[in-house]
Amino acid sequence: MHTLDKDRTQIHLIDVVKGLNSEVDTVIDQIKGFDFDVGCIAISKNELEGLKNMIEDGKDFSIEPNAPERIYAENLSKFGEVSLPPPSYIAFVKYCMEQGIKIMAVDMDEEHYTMAYCEHVSGTQWILQSVREKRLKTKKFDFDDPRDFAKAWDKSINKLKGYQDLEEHRESVIAKNLVRISKKGVTLALIEVERVEGVIKNMQDMGWEVE
Repeated sequence: MHTLDKDRTQIHLIDVVKGLNSEVDTVIDQIKGFDFDVGCIAISKNELEGLKNMIEDGKDFSIEPNAPERIYAENLSKFGEVSLPPPSYIAFVKYCMEQGIKIMAVDMDEEHYTMAYCEHVSGTQWILQSVREKRLKTKKFDFDDPRDFAKAWDKSINKLKGYQDLEEHRESVIAKNLVRISKKGVTLALIEVERVEGVIKNMQDMGWEVE
């Protein structure tokens, strides 16, 4: 867990490997008995509402992955079972709902993401990206730790500058939303391991210190 502090206000970040089932235990071990006022998760508002509705309705959580997600899952399965949506996200949202803790999304909504995508990614880069994604089927990732793999995958899938800029924009949005939400009380956020360093850097630029 990463803890950031400013003016006696704290924000706690838990980094997770998206999709890896074993991350559920890692998350639950860190949040059980931990006193926080607001739970945050780095997904959009619509995605969060979808998770909450599935939990309330007791529906099956299986979602059909797109092509890059399937390749990611195949590589990640070296470290254990993989599911979509990420089981750690489901467990975190469910825990907050059961404990009566307010849960909020801190990533861009669909409209904001579309605008950011159009701003950062050119038509040429979009075409090149589709070619790169096909090549990822044959790319070998040789790592002994799922976090190392997740970071390496992120660098590969976002190698083109436009996509790097888009993810950096996400990190900035997530950081700003966390700072805004922290006024409501002690804040605990679940963020994919690939984005944590960038989020922390953005918060440090805003005067927050890492404990």
